[in-house]
Amino acid sequence: MKFIDNKLYLGFSEMVNAIAHATGKEKEKVAVYLRKAKSTGTKCWTFLNDPDDRRRVLVQYEALKEEYKKMVKELFGNPYDHMAKEPILKMVQPDQKAEAFFLSYVYSDNRFLPTEHVTKYVKAASWLNMLNEINRNKKAIKKQLNLNLDQFWCHVCDIIKSEGIDLPASYQRLRNKMTEYQEKGYACLIDWRFGNSLARKIDDDVLKKLLEHPNQYDDVMVCYLYNNWANQNNREVIGARIVSLRRKEWEHEIIAGREGWNAFNEKYVRQVKGLPARTMHPLALVECDDYNFNYYFTDPDLPGSGKDLQRYVGYIVADSSIGLVLGASYRHAKAPVFDMVRIAWLDAMYYIRSLTGSDQWYLPFEVKADHWNQKNAFPFFERIARFVKPAVGNKHRGYIEQLFGSDHAKRAEKLAAHNELNYNGNNLTARHAGVNREVLKANAKRRPLIGDHASEQIDKFLYYMRNIPAITKNDLEAPGREVQWKQRWNELCDDQKRSITDLQFLHLFGFSHTPQGRSVTITNRGIEPVIYGTKYSYDLPDYVTMQHLIGSKVTVIYDPYDMSRVLITDHDKIRFIAREASLQPRALVYQYDGSRKALDMILNEKKAQVQKVAALSAARTHEIDSKALLLAGLAPKELLADAEQAYNEEQNSQSKTTEEEPTGFDVYKNIFNR
Repeated sequence: MKFIDNKLYLGFSEMVNAIAHATGKEKEKVAVYLRKAKSTGTKCWTFLNDPDDRRRVLVQYEALKEEYKKMVKELFGNPYDHMAKEPILKMVQPDQKAEAFFLSYVYSDNRFLPTEHVTKYVKAASWLNMLNEINRNKKAIKKQLNLNLDQFWCHVCDIIKSEGIDLPASYQRLRNKMTEYQEKGYACLIDWRFGNSLARKIDDDVLKKLLEHPNQYDDVMVCYLYNNWANQNNREVIGARIVSLRRKEWEHEIIAGREGWNAFNEKYVRQVKGLPARTMHPLALVECDDYNFNYYFTDPDLPGSGKDLQRYVGYIVADSSIGLVLGASYRHAKAPVFDMVRIAWLDAMYYIRSLTGSDQWYLPFEVKADHWNQKNAFPFFERIARFVKPAVGNKHRGYIEQLFGSDHAKRAEKLAAHNELNYNGNNLTARHAGVNREVLKANAKRRPLIGDHASEQIDKFLYYMRNIPAITKNDLEAPGREVQWKQRWNELCDDQKRSITDLQFLHLFGFSHTPQGRSVTITNRGIEPVIYGTKYSYDLPDYVTMQHLIGSKVTVIYDPYDMSRVLITDHDKIRFIAREASLQPRALVYQYDGSRKALDMILNEKKAQVQKVAALSAARTHEIDSKALLLAGLAPKELLADAEQAYNEEQNSQSKTTEEEPTGFDVYKNIFNR
């Protein structure tokens, strides 16, 4: 807008904006209409080329129809008032010194002002500079603006309000701010939120103590308590809005006292960013944690309405490199027990061996877990692989938490309950339940029973976790995680694998059998423990060299997945694997192929035992009294047979010697002939 010959003209673009704003038409169409009106010389429009720039087109305001004048007023207000304010706006010059001051302003442990507040404070300082200058030279208002004082201050307040300048919009308060600015400078423009003691009216310490109280008082209650204190101490009262602003601003300081250190850690403590899991090779990192399966089951023997709300708790072992569940254990309870940890790891070891297609066992390089049952769990994990104790309350130690909440896990859970309709969805506080709770409730009476039915469904869920396609939005043809794990495992070199022997496996993952705290005795029948009511029989690997162990007290360490062999140890000098005893048929009719050969091996071993003992005894006495041994009748049958044969040979030898021995006459005859 501008005056030419005391007539008000609007710029072409200003007229286009006014019409488009009022009618909702596109600006381009409005511009085409005005250009056409100018070219055809329409009478209702008076156009003029700008004398200062012939390229610009102006539109005379007073020549407009009333409807177009109304459109202009809707956008700009009274155009004459707008023109009166324009010179005032031009008098405001940016204050570079103010910008430097606010950019370098530091508060509360090296914190800087937000950029938007810097801009706001610089603009306010520039206006105060202009107003204080006008206040010192009031004649400039009449000379430059052709306004009296009342008009000037009225326009200034209107501009401050319409432009959103951070200054009071009333005359008296604005004059007070001008005086304060002259006395205190730029600092008076910074409000209390940014550590400005000049603007502070609230006792921060008192308010913080109320806000960080563990009872978590609401803002209105905090305001009430603070104002009671303020009235008693001659301080200004505050409103609940101020309390809300302070609570949000100080959250990083008060959240630990108000909500606990876990909340502080979750929101404010710096998280260590890890490389994506896909960059690790299989078994580089294995994590384990407890998990509540999101299914409802029925216990028909339980009275009350809770019988249809039974749940299972599990313990999961997962390979973090690909999010593959390696092993699991579960039980009908609210909390896990430590034996579930051992069973889950045992299950994982068997599953890993099935994936590798090898007879060897493979261990991970590193294990991560939480603090649950650390007295038993930590030593167990340290024996398996490198284990670094997690920080207390750390929920971001690895990847298993993300696995439990992943889309893949949700898909597997839902598929496993496709027909049962007992998937209970996300927790009650979640924004989305993830399941139709009306249908869930309607099907309460047909939920699977605890026991075999529940185990079948949970096993199905674990199968889906391993085998359903690991699809994403960008890859709907992705294979299952088990397939991906095998592919990546086959690409590894030997240095990227940790193989162990079967003895090591039993030593790490086996269960110790100590009936009532006692050990088991080795006898000439081998080792015969009774484990959970079932009697097992195991032979010594070599009775010839190990018969000296008979009578020893040992511990039996067994693998519940395979009871065909056990680890026998006294945790000192004895350590070997004993295999299940080979039972021989007692009657010929029950003989089978190879049974005679097996029996011969056992008999030969028994014979070797006797021969070894006999040899040791002979080495000590230089001879065996076969007759005494035979008459004693206390030796094993094999030794008695050998003794009997030796006795007969001894008798025959003596008989032959007697026949060939010379008589006394023959001796005398020989001497006489000499």
